[in-house]
Amino acid sequence: MLVLGPLGFLAPWLLIALAALPVLWLILRAMPPSPKLVRFPGTRLLLGLRDPQPVAQHTPWWLLLLRVLAIAALILAFAGPIWKPAPQQQGDAPLLIVMDAGWTAASDWPQRQARALRALGQAQSAGQPAALLLADGTSEGALAFQAAGDLEAQLRGMVPAAWETRYPQDPAATLAQAPNRLAVLWLSDGLDHPGRGALQSALAARGQVTVVPPASARMSLELVAGDQPSLRLRSTGQGVPPQVLAIGLDPQGAPRELARLSAGDPVTDAGIAARPVPIDLPSELRNRIARFEIEGQASAGAVVLADDSVRRRKVALVGQDSTSEGQRLLSPLHYLRRSLAPRADLIEGGLGDVLQASPDVIVLADQVGLPETEALQDWVDQGGLLIRFAGPRMAADEYLGQEPLLPVRLRAGGRDIGGALSWGEARGLRPFPADGPFAGLTVPQDATVRAQLLAEPSPDLAARTLAQLSDGTPLVTRAPLGQGQIVLFHTTANAEWSDLALSGLFVQMLDRLVATARASAETPETQASDDDTFWTPVQVLDGFGRVSEPKDPVPVAAADFARGPAPGAPAGLYRSGERSAALNAGGPMAVANWPGAVIEDAAQSPGTDLRGWLIALAAALFALDALGSAWLARGRSRSSKGVTA
Repeated sequence: MLVLGPLGFLAPWLLIALAALPVLWLILRAMPPSPKLVRFPGTRLLLGLRDPQPVAQHTPWWLLLLRVLAIAALILAFAGPIWKPAPQQQGDAPLLIVMDAGWTAASDWPQRQARALRALGQAQSAGQPAALLLADGTSEGALAFQAAGDLEAQLRGMVPAAWETRYPQDPAATLAQAPNRLAVLWLSDGLDHPGRGALQSALAARGQVTVVPPASARMSLELVAGDQPSLRLRSTGQGVPPQVLAIGLDPQGAPRELARLSAGDPVTDAGIAARPVPIDLPSELRNRIARFEIEGQASAGAVVLADDSVRRRKVALVGQDSTSEGQRLLSPLHYLRRSLAPRADLIEGGLGDVLQASPDVIVLADQVGLPETEALQDWVDQGGLLIRFAGPRMAADEYLGQEPLLPVRLRAGGRDIGGALSWGEARGLRPFPADGPFAGLTVPQDATVRAQLLAEPSPDLAARTLAQLSDGTPLVTRAPLGQGQIVLFHTTANAEWSDLALSGLFVQMLDRLVATARASAETPETQASDDDTFWTPVQVLDGFGRVSEPKDPVPVAAADFARGPAPGAPAGLYRSGERSAALNAGGPMAVANWPGAVIEDAAQSPGTDLRGWLIALAAALFALDALGSAWLARGRSRSSKGVTA
């Protein structure tokens, strides 16, 4: 690039054509060409006559000026003039462009391409070779330097990946064929990624590293698993966060915006502001959501695909319910409804009826000897969660020792430890084990148990116990069955045997147990724990967050799936058998530091390109030339008509 004061030219060699303008002036001035001389005797009769509007012997000077100025404007336009261009890459060393190409670079990808193309144009004008390192984890082998112009088509066709930026694991191998001196232009996404420090050190040893950080904030959206799933919006900026859109199918089956979610107050740590985004939506609406996305952000990390973990659980309640007003508070189903209704979709009925509804969880309140036991066993074996509660009916069953679908063997008859006819006092609960589903829950003092069903001693009783009374007897036990699990509360679901159902701990314990249902609360990490599991993509995201169907779906091994999005496993929705899980790209972020590097202001204007203006000026001048020529021709026509008359 040639810079003359505030004006720069990308192709300055074309300015040589300006030297031909004086010659062009002389050529145009001789136009129209001299007429051919033909002797005609009759012309003697015209001697002495004068034309009142004589035709000019040469092209008028103002028409010449229009034409010369138009051609000069075209020459200047082809020379690529730029008003106040950005500073050029320093030095005459070969150029290496490093482009962060993860989803964090997607929001301003066209600007990154334009900056890289400008650097390639400068290198081409200076005759410097160049190389392009796309940091998306797919580049293998040593970099090859070539003519800068040959990389333009490759750069225009590049797109960001649907996973985070990935640098070469071995920078020395990547730079094995690179010159000892380099001018490095690093188009950064502003975030830190594994291997960035090692690559920067290797490049700094060969020359100056110029870093171009992003001009706008980076944002990501993450699903926070738990009893009540929510979202977390992270941002490198401190301004007002955008809203989160819930996209799903309307009743007609067309995708549309179903709701808008607002972020809460930020918690800032190391330059990253994290805001909670609660999903406070009705279950009917929530179950139709296909994805969440940050408004105005076009990247895979700004999209969260909804899988089974986002949808509300379907819980079936089976038991005897009292319809009279006076007996309602004695019904076990009353306490179960009050505890589960805010966070689950409840269905009630006979066991055979609820099995046809394919629930995630079935709760049996003091039920024994059911005729659908075999069908219930098949349902649990296929992955269902069965929660049972003891009661007087179960305690009085003489065939209790033969009752199937129990996590432990039970003794016949109940244990009255705090009733009117007992000598002891009601028992409290021990603190919950740190490795169980109830870990972290606080046991209130008023949560006491007056009666229970005792478990028969066995070698695996301790391993199957989730909660104990203060005397060490089991209160809640669990055992696996096939792909599902069975949980038993050794007391009632109402206040007949204990005060547990009257406490908030009862609600928390049920929420924790329902959250362990495989179809609704498994995270990709827990779903992928089986080494024999393979996940096949159903929908995939590109780097800009656009959803599409995979052209050639390749199953992903469980171990690779658990590591998150990567080459070969892009962000998207995956399926394994009847299970589905979303692999989302958004997650934690860390701001990058660049010690020793030159930081270029990404918000700085690259200069105003004057080519379009000059071409428009040339077109306007040619239009004026056409009008002027038509005006002159019209004047000659009038003159000839006057002579004829």
